Amino acid sequence: MTLKENHLFSRAYRKGRCFSGKYIAVYVLKNRENNKKLGITVSKSRGNAVKRNRTKRIIREAYRVFHPFVKEGHIIVIVARQPCVDAHVSVVVSELEALLSKAALL
Repeated sequence: MTLKENHLFSRAYRKGRCFSGKYIAVYVLKNRENNKKLGITVSKSRGNAVKRNRTKRIIREAYRVFHPFVKEGHIIVIVARQPCVDAHVSVVVSELEALLSKAALL
C-alpha cells in the first residue's frame, strides 16, 4: 500500500527512527493499522523530473524484492540521496536490504 498523505510523511520524519546509508535513508514508524505502507520521496534538488522519476522507479523496484518479507504494521518512508540518482538498481537493493535488516523489519 502506498503512502500519500502529507501528515503521515511528517509523522514518520518526526517520530520515526532513521536508518541512513550512502544512497538512501529509511524512516520507520509503527503503524496503528496492521498493514505496511511505503512512501518514496526524491527532493527537487536531485534533478529534473526525468531524473527524479527514474530514481523513484529504482527505489520501487528495490523495495519490491523485499515486500513479501517486510513485517506488517509499519510506515516506511524511503528518501533518495544525491548518489542514488546515478546509482544502479543492484546497489540500491543491497543497501535497502542492509537498512531494513538494521531496522529489524525483515
